[in-house]
Amino acid sequence: MSHVHQAQSLLETKKKKVRRRLTPWVTVTGGKGGVGKTLISVNLATLTARAGHRTLLLDLDPGLANLDVHLRLAPRFTIEDLAEGRCALDEALIDGPFGMSVLCGQSGSTRLAGGDLEFIDKVMAAAERAARKFDVVICDTGAGIGPSVIRAAKRAHLTLAVTNPDPGSITDTYALCKLLLGTNTAEPQLVVNRVRNREDAMRVGARFAAVCKKFLNQKMPLIGWLLADPEIERSVSLQKPFVLSGSGAAMEDLQALTAAALSNLPAVKRSKRPPGKALKSRSIRRNLR
Repeated sequence: MSHVHQAQSLLETKKKKVRRRLTPWVTVTGGKGGVGKTLISVNLATLTARAGHRTLLLDLDPGLANLDVHLRLAPRFTIEDLAEGRCALDEALIDGPFGMSVLCGQSGSTRLAGGDLEFIDKVMAAAERAARKFDVVICDTGAGIGPSVIRAAKRAHLTLAVTNPDPGSITDTYALCKLLLGTNTAEPQLVVNRVRNREDAMRVGARFAAVCKKFLNQKMPLIGWLLADPEIERSVSLQKPFVLSGSGAAMEDLQALTAAALSNLPAVKRSKRPPGKALKSRSIRRNLR
């Protein structure tokens, strides 16, 4: 091994050690708009908080930040205000379900959407300061392959790539995963939203994994799915997380996804006694064989 390769290897090892000391972080992203990233983020954060973890739900969607709309919140300040020093952290955080905290984004942010790298670094630094107060961070991002998405994915211990079963969504998700792998991020894991049934999810997951293995030499494992359910759409209209009152197969899907996500993170602290039942994951990979 050359001196250059040795130096690169040592640097990567150091970065991994530093990341392990940071607050566990899940980034939720997708190659296409409208696939349900924010829906997944909101319900994932709600279940994580219900399980007893101090949870920060963070909005880093540079164009259409709308966590406040999904949760019927009225923030005075955003992550951009925090980054620019216009407010204190406690002023920017808003209470959400089960004691989780929400740090909202600025809808229509020209600086984040425009790729202002210096400003993106300031926003990520502000997010990192906020993360220190929590057991786990769930970060909702915008669609596509912009700089803010890449930075959020590079910070994450786990990146969830959300797709729908339609070919256009799957193609865009493949392009996103290809780009993320080229920037030395952790291997994204696939979430298929709005499936008809379990078999539909497994079919999409298996085909996606096969394509990624052939062209990227990565499997891109399926970590979970969410059944299409009119009650989920109704919860969005009501601006309430589905998991607050949901039931049935879709509820089980979200519980299983949350359990799988937490199990893929470094040891996550539990700072309070959970009011709900323990989350149970399910085996997926063996079913893809």
